[in-house]
Amino acid sequence: MENSRALRDELKHIVGEVGILHEAQVADYSFDGYVPKAVVLPASVQEVQDVLRFASKKALSVIPAGAGTKLGIGNLPQKVDIVLATPRLNSVVEYEPADLTVTVEAGIRLATLQAELAQHRQFLPLDPAYSERCTIGGIVSANASGSFRLRHGTARNQVLGLRVVHADGTVVKSGGKVVKNVAGYDLNKLYIGAFGTLGIVTEVTLKLSPIPQREAILTAGFENVQDAVETGLNIVSSQTLPMFVNLLTNFGADGAIDTKRPTLVVGFGGDPETVTWQLERCQEKMEQNGAKGVTIIEGEAQQHLRAAVREFAVSGEKVIAKLNLKRTDIAEFAAQAVAEGSDHGVEVIALLGSGVLYLAIPITPDTDFQTFAKHLTKLRQSATEARGNLIVEKATPELKQHIDVWGSFGDAAGLMKQVKVRFDPTGLLNPGRLISSI
Repeated sequence: MENSRALRDELKHIVGEVGILHEAQVADYSFDGYVPKAVVLPASVQEVQDVLRFASKKALSVIPAGAGTKLGIGNLPQKVDIVLATPRLNSVVEYEPADLTVTVEAGIRLATLQAELAQHRQFLPLDPAYSERCTIGGIVSANASGSFRLRHGTARNQVLGLRVVHADGTVVKSGGKVVKNVAGYDLNKLYIGAFGTLGIVTEVTLKLSPIPQREAILTAGFENVQDAVETGLNIVSSQTLPMFVNLLTNFGADGAIDTKRPTLVVGFGGDPETVTWQLERCQEKMEQNGAKGVTIIEGEAQQHLRAAVREFAVSGEKVIAKLNLKRTDIAEFAAQAVAEGSDHGVEVIALLGSGVLYLAIPITPDTDFQTFAKHLTKLRQSATEARGNLIVEKATPELKQHIDVWGSFGDAAGLMKQVKVRFDPTGLLNPGRLISSI
């Protein structure tokens, strides 16, 4: 296109004046130093189809987005022409409280949906970052989850069905509206976590859970990481059935708790009598393993702590490294991170039951990103040798110039490229951002 204004004028014929962000607002969807030529907000599946067909005809890239909270995830893009955002696709299509299922358009915000579900004492058991802003489509495309994944799994476990628009404008439905609905290939799993590289999610059917009658968190400090992790894993495998078991160290919990020493944060939810029993058994295990300052947190303080854990990656200039490890390797990697990063303000959070370790590493104007990348590459190699991996979930463009944020996926990368070519042969959607710059 000759210029951004001309592109926006052409797109107005598809989505109307209200469906195009003004030039001054386009920067809200910029990422990695790239400013899109246009941001389009379709209000129907038909408009999504028409935008994709237009982009294909003009050989323009399309970057899918919800609220834009996850645009920074991924490698540097090959090019950024159109951001297709879904905030106008924000309706509850069908809600069946008796069946514990809901179908929504992809642009509805998680907070909005949770408020609707709460009227029926139900909720979607996902607890990702940016909880007030993020959309269901963005959560599904990123397979986001949060601490609740120990009990409920990730977004992949909550999705029953999808409606997706492919790069050529074809609309595809996968799954259905009941739990046991898969016969043959489960295409839901293919789209979830693909970051919009295979198609744009426009509608999602989800399974729900009842809101627990009582929720409480048990916290306890330990002298060292090893004792904290061993105790946490013991709780994970016990009959107490916690909702989450997290390890925090040097964690900026906004004053909710003191995490200068390794701290376990264990959450429970259910009927009041059961939660009382869970808290008592868990406290016994903690104290038997040398825990100090065991504390029960409920009410607003519990919500405040959960929010601090959930939103740890949101504020501040930092790099977020996510290591997926065997549960038994968490202690070694966490202890190493604490030892090496305590003087540099490195925050550590581990989802012990899921084998996930997050490192939040501060950056400054003096940060040497080439050296930083070498450090992460060395850590990634250690994780790989332990049969795990390391993904850089949040990074500056300067760091991305020195490292593939996803790492190597071996033979799987070739298969992913074949799938990408099959679904998006011209590389229209999110080009260059996924594994191996797919």
